[in-house]
Amino acid sequence: MEDKLIFRNKEKRTRQTNQEKLLANLPPNSRFAESYRTLRTNLFFSDMDNEIKSIVVTSSVEKEGKTTTTLNLAHSIAQTDRKVLAIDCDLRRPHLSSLMTKNPGVGVTELVTEIFGAHLTKGSLDEFGVDDLIQLTRLQNRSTRLYLTNNETQAAIMFEKGKITNISWINRPKSKHLINTLIRENLISEEQARLALNKQKESGHYLGSVLTTMNFVSKKDLTRALSIHTVEAIQVVSAMETGSFEFSTLPRDKGKTAKNQTIDIEKLFENFNDSENSLKYCNAAIDKAILSTEEDNLFLIAAGKIPTNPAEVAGSRHMAFLIELLKSRFDFILIDTSPVTAATDALLFSPMVDGTLLVIKSGNTDRKIIQNAVDLFKAVNHPIIGFVLNQVDMKKEGYYKYYERYYSSYYGNK
Repeated sequence: MEDKLIFRNKEKRTRQTNQEKLLANLPPNSRFAESYRTLRTNLFFSDMDNEIKSIVVTSSVEKEGKTTTTLNLAHSIAQTDRKVLAIDCDLRRPHLSSLMTKNPGVGVTELVTEIFGAHLTKGSLDEFGVDDLIQLTRLQNRSTRLYLTNNETQAAIMFEKGKITNISWINRPKSKHLINTLIRENLISEEQARLALNKQKESGHYLGSVLTTMNFVSKKDLTRALSIHTVEAIQVVSAMETGSFEFSTLPRDKGKTAKNQTIDIEKLFENFNDSENSLKYCNAAIDKAILSTEEDNLFLIAAGKIPTNPAEVAGSRHMAFLIELLKSRFDFILIDTSPVTAATDALLFSPMVDGTLLVIKSGNTDRKIIQNAVDLFKAVNHPIIGFVLNQVDMKKEGYYKYYERYYSSYYGNK
């Protein structure tokens, strides 16, 4: 019992010490605040050709001040009227969350594993948009048939390892059937249409394959007609805002694209999907996870539960998808991660952002360890964009008196 009390007191003292190092608790004209403004400026101008809008903040080893640096830099950037998000992605020993909020709630782990990793079987389109269902199927690399229905529309989308291979507007009006489109465009005659449909019924092959095999229509004309056919299905499916959905096993050979069908359905879907409720399920979950702070323009997503497999969560497609969605919502994103020599998490996050900042505690870490951290990032072709030398003892360095006199006179301090 006494040991627990000592530990709690130590934890409380550590929290108090960390709070004292936060910009929110310090005068805006302090040397500490000025150093972060300088860091902010250097960061903004570190790459003149490409604007830096997202960074990973890490360190070589523990207790170098990476988390405090993340929060203070986020605070400093938020003061420039940018909408800033700090994400606690230290999924092993999260600390940023506790500095910013007392009730973190749903965090990164839940979003990545429980929301984006949910294996859906059926549900309502009132909760899940069609875009949600497609994106989650892609992320989970599923081979499946997605059936969609409401009072007006019945449709099915086929996936092979997460990629859309076919989309079918099941109750398509007869006038919009492929065969009637080809007749209307004077590409085939009614007699050729009758022969092709009979042949399709006998063979069970795709109608497009039958038409080209019988030399009734050229591959070029067929591709153009199929593209129009597919775009119509995409637009109808995208407009489905109510109804229900159900996933089922992919019928044999139905997930694969027709042999003569050269259209890129994935690309067509990206170009012609005009849904106004894009990713409503995913975005609603993110909305719940984003926490406001006492500072204007500064927001937080907590780490959430500590996963059993932090590296797999950090390097997953689900995590990359989350970061991309957040980039569209915020002007600047800072990701606090585990120390790089202790875990690979920071390396896994580096391709998802514009750069990495390495925090070094002055007089604390061996140069070989720092060099090793730098080499690790070079090895994955994502070099570090900058270093923060933290907790420098300016008195010990010998120029404290000069700097103090210059700084005080500049700001009019006594």
